[in-house]
Amino acid sequence: MAIDYNTVADRIFDQLKGFGHTIAVFDKDGKRTLNAKEGRSFYSVDSKFIVEIVEESSDDKAAIKIKYGSTGYAPIRKLHETIRDGIAKKFNLGVDLRPYTGKEIELKDAEINMKVQESLSPMGGSMKTSYQGTEGAKLIIRHSKPVNEEIHGSRSRNIKALFIENSHGERFRYPHIHLSAARTMTRHVAEGGTPYDEIGQKIIGLSEERGQLMQVARYIKHNGLNEQASDVQFAVQQRLNEIKDLLGRYNTDRLMADVHETDETDLEALKEKLTKNVFDETIGTMLPRLNGYLKEYQAQLAAEQAFDALKQQVEESSTIAVSAIPDLELSGIIVYESPTINTTELINMVLPVLEDQAIKDSLVKISEYVAEGNLDPIAVENLTRGIITKASLQAPVSDSQFEIGRMFEAALKRFTVEEILK
Repeated sequence: MAIDYNTVADRIFDQLKGFGHTIAVFDKDGKRTLNAKEGRSFYSVDSKFIVEIVEESSDDKAAIKIKYGSTGYAPIRKLHETIRDGIAKKFNLGVDLRPYTGKEIELKDAEINMKVQESLSPMGGSMKTSYQGTEGAKLIIRHSKPVNEEIHGSRSRNIKALFIENSHGERFRYPHIHLSAARTMTRHVAEGGTPYDEIGQKIIGLSEERGQLMQVARYIKHNGLNEQASDVQFAVQQRLNEIKDLLGRYNTDRLMADVHETDETDLEALKEKLTKNVFDETIGTMLPRLNGYLKEYQAQLAAEQAFDALKQQVEESSTIAVSAIPDLELSGIIVYESPTINTTELINMVLPVLEDQAIKDSLVKISEYVAEGNLDPIAVENLTRGIITKASLQAPVSDSQFEIGRMFEAALKRFTVEEILK
C-alpha cells in the first residue's frame, strides 16, 4: 500500500504545533511553504531541530528523520516517542534519530538540508543512458542493461559509468560507481566547483573510503567474524552512515569538517580480531583507518557509560555535600563561543566546592570527555546544574566543637546520663 506522505506531513506538523513549537516548513524542493501537507522538512525555530520525511526511492527507504544539534536529545524526547509510536508505526515508517553537528542547527542549516537528489531534475533519458542535472551541470549515467521504465528506480540500477558535464560541455568521468556521490559532485560543479578542487577531492575520497569499508563489512560477514569483531563491525557501519549522510546533502562546511585520525597503535590486536584462519591482506591497508574509527567508537562508548554512571549517582543522591553554593547567575549571562566552552566553565565553577569525592571524580572525567567532543555539552551542562539543585552546604567543624565533643565523650565514661543531666 502506497504511503500518503501528505497526510504524514500534516500529522507531523500537528504534533509539532501541539508540543508548542514554532515551525518553518520546507517542501521537497527545499522551498518555504505555508501548506503543511507539502512539507517534507520541518524546522523548530525555538528548539532548533529538524524533522524530515524521506520518501522511498532507489537510494533510501521511507522514513522519518529527526536531527538535533547541541541543544541535545532531552528537549525532544517526548516528541520523538510520540512520532515513533504514533505516526511512524501507523504508516509503517522507520525513524532515524541522530545528532546533526556539534553546534546548534540554525534556520540556514534547515534551508540547505534539502537532499542533493531533490535539487536536481527528475531522471530521464534513453534505454541505455539516463540524465539528471541542474543549471550549470549535468549528470550522465551509462547503463549496462536496458532501462525498464515500468520498474521503479530502474534508472538508478545497472550502472556501468558516471559522467559529470559542466556548463562549458567539459566532461569528467566519476571514478567510482557511486550514484549519490556523483550527484553531490554534480551539485558542486553547478556551484562553480571542479572535481579537482578541495571539495571535489573530498567527495571522491569519501566514495573511495565507502568502497573500502563495504569491503571490510563483507569480509567480516563472509568469514563469520560478527561476534569476535562486533565492535569493528559497529564502527564500520557507523562510519558508512556518516558518509551516506554527508553525501546526501551538499554542505561544504560539513564536508570539510569531516576529519578522522588514523591510528597505528595496537594494529596486531585489530588484525587478530579480523582473522579467522589466515588474515586477508587485501584489507590490510585499511587497518590504521579502521583502528582510528574503532578507538573513536570505544572512546564514545566509554564517555556515554561515564555519563550514565554520573547521572545515576546524582539521581540516587538525596543531597550532595558542597563547601559553598556556587553562584550560577553569571554563567547564565555570559555567552561563550561554543557550548563546549560554556559547559567546561560551568564544571570549573562546581568542582572546587564539591565535597562528595565520588561525584567529584566522575565529573572530572566527564569534563575530559566533553573537551574531547565525545559527549553532548548541553546534556552535561544540564546534569551539572542538576548536581547544584541537590547541593547541601556542609559547614566546617571548628576546633571548639571538637573540644566540646571530646569533653562530652569523657564525661559519658565517668558519669551516667542521669548524673550529667543533673
